[in-house]
Amino acid sequence: MKKLLSLLLAVAMVLSLGAFASAEEVTTTTSVGTYSASNPYKMTFSYIEFYPQDASERDAVVAALNEYLIPKYNIEVTFNPLQFSEFNTSFGTSVVAFDPYDVIPVFYSSVSGWIKAEAMTDLTPYLDTEDGKAIIDAIGEQNARVSSINGFIYGLPASKESVELGGLWMRKDICDELGLTEKYGLESNKDTYDGHARPWSEAAEIFQAVKDAHPEMVPLYMGNSDQTARFYFVDQLLDRFGVLDWQADHDSTKVVNEFETETFRNLCKMLADWYDKGYIYKDAATDQQGSATMIKAGNTFSYATAIKPGFLAEANATNGQEGYAMYFGDYVEGGISSGNVAFFGLGIADSCEDKEMAFKFLRALYTDPVVMNYWQFGIEGKDYKVLEDGTAYFADGVDNSNFKYFQNTGWAAGNQFIGYVWNDGSKTADYWDLLKSHNTWSYYSPAFGFMWDSSDYATQITALNSALETYRAALLTGSVGSANVDSTIEQLNSALYASGLQTVIDAKQAQLDAWLAVNGPTQTPQEDLDLINSVK
Repeated sequence: MKKLLSLLLAVAMVLSLGAFASAEEVTTTTSVGTYSASNPYKMTFSYIEFYPQDASERDAVVAALNEYLIPKYNIEVTFNPLQFSEFNTSFGTSVVAFDPYDVIPVFYSSVSGWIKAEAMTDLTPYLDTEDGKAIIDAIGEQNARVSSINGFIYGLPASKESVELGGLWMRKDICDELGLTEKYGLESNKDTYDGHARPWSEAAEIFQAVKDAHPEMVPLYMGNSDQTARFYFVDQLLDRFGVLDWQADHDSTKVVNEFETETFRNLCKMLADWYDKGYIYKDAATDQQGSATMIKAGNTFSYATAIKPGFLAEANATNGQEGYAMYFGDYVEGGISSGNVAFFGLGIADSCEDKEMAFKFLRALYTDPVVMNYWQFGIEGKDYKVLEDGTAYFADGVDNSNFKYFQNTGWAAGNQFIGYVWNDGSKTADYWDLLKSHNTWSYYSPAFGFMWDSSDYATQITALNSALETYRAALLTGSVGSANVDSTIEQLNSALYASGLQTVIDAKQAQLDAWLAVNGPTQTPQEDLDLINSVK
């Protein structure tokens, strides 16, 4: 009987201890409240959903994610997917109306108005917390603080390739036929930059060779879209109306009119010369077919494009045939500006009930691969599978035509570098390392970290865009003709100044000077300089 009583007492003590342990849940206490697994902070995560998803499967992914989130972070999340058109229209109105949101997508060209309306949370103090330091460790100090206007950090940028290095996609069969493959050392599937870029002036030799051999073929497709960034880099200071002419002087902090620079004039002259010689598609100023359509039609040899690791496989699939990538540019390095990094990102709405908890969710998106993978790819074994090399792809029986959940938009929000590499046949397991290395081929603008606050100049910006659009296509496709470049540029500048360009430039310079007085010009990281100098 004593042994039985002792046993019963021991069992009772174990049960009591278990009940006590379950009562002692790990809690998270903020200035707003205390949360636990049984009482998590309930928040919404708004993001742009670029591909249609099955609503029931999205709900299943949220449920699976919460099974992980709730016990680890004391957070229960609800997804609020937005269509891009919705984000560009009604969502901004909703944000400034202080409708209840937690984590929200931010776009650098529209956020200044949200800040002015006091509808955004300043993340500056949160970056000095333990959660903030974890984010800084994950994406770097400069990147973590780049999305800042007048000292107000409105968001965290997406981790992506940020250095745009321009060049050409060229048809492989024509290159092989004309001896260009051997002459320039072109290789199939070689698109990783190694510091070797040819000046754009040399491209004319290639175009002439193609034109001589195939007079029926357009050597270079250019359409109505603005492709200036493929040919040169200036720090556009977000909206292009008042720039730092990086091409002329990497270290200059003087805001100038891009359209009066020799950099811009030389590009227009070169393109007009190409157009006059028949290298550029004759209807380029109005054409909107796109390069892939023209390549598939069989009458186009090349197009100007940004190149990065993995580019060729995607481009070849889109174009329906194999091509070579060839880097062109006036410098070994590319430039990097605030706009390159802070293009898209995530912030916290001022209407958020507990901003500390919302920031903890941001920490999870930027430091916890489990959270990132759930959001991006769904449920392992159901929506996707992990391949032997550690990359991910659709689960058996699932593909691009029938998936129910698949985001793959880490380039727009969060830290894709901690998640799986999506292996659609164009990526290898080291793809994130290749993109990070690509980013190292960069010389930083001295204004990196400065974000122009244009909220008081919306009227001028609208008028300036209209003036630019009147002349842009003709100048930047060469179709204006060599004889008319200077006069057309003069007309463009007259229209720009009549639309308030000088007012915008002066305001930009004043804001930049104030920023420089506090921060000083941004220095290029030594790692980048060492890589650049090793090639020079």
